Amino acid sequence: MLTELQINKLERFFYVLDYDRNGIIEKDDFLGIAENLCILWRIREGDPKYDEIKSKFEAGWNHFDLFVNNNDGKANWDHWIHFAEEVIINGDEDFFKHYVDEFVGEIFDNFDTDNDGYINLDEYIDLLVGYRIEVRFAAKSFRKLDRNKDDLISRGELISAVKEFFRSNDPDAPGNWLFGMGILPD
Repeated sequence: MLTELQINKLERFFYVLDYDRNGIIEKDDFLGIAENLCILWRIREGDPKYDEIKSKFEAGWNHFDLFVNNNDGKANWDHWIHFAEEVIINGDEDFFKHYVDEFVGEIFDNFDTDNDGYINLDEYIDLLVGYRIEVRFAAKSFRKLDRNKDDLISRGELISAVKEFFRSNDPDAPGNWLFGMGILPD
């Protein structure tokens, strides 16, 4: 059974992925995020980079759809919460590791724009802006996720944060800040 904190975090993630805020996560939400990033990075339609970014987010949708596997190309709250509880939070450890690795890999593929193997503060802010997440807590969130305080988020630090975001019941866990603000029970 999910705790109140876990439900709050899963609701936050659902809201992040539901780009058009219609209560359903679908391919157009992922493509909307890609379009937003192209605008942010001043990449116009017709530029090969534009198609590359759209393709990455379409692949991200395909991974998400495969994981949720509700067979209609859409995930409403009930699909999402069932998948999250049964598969991510209480599911098989090997699958969870694979899910986390895919998730972190997609973040690095899309936001490590200087390809140095780390997410810096500017890249983290791009992530928040790309997903239309309020950025007022960006610096604090970044500091929470940067566990060794080197002003970079490593792949290992992000893996720890994602694991905490999904599975920790600790309201003070740094991973609760993954999407720009801490998540606390109501």
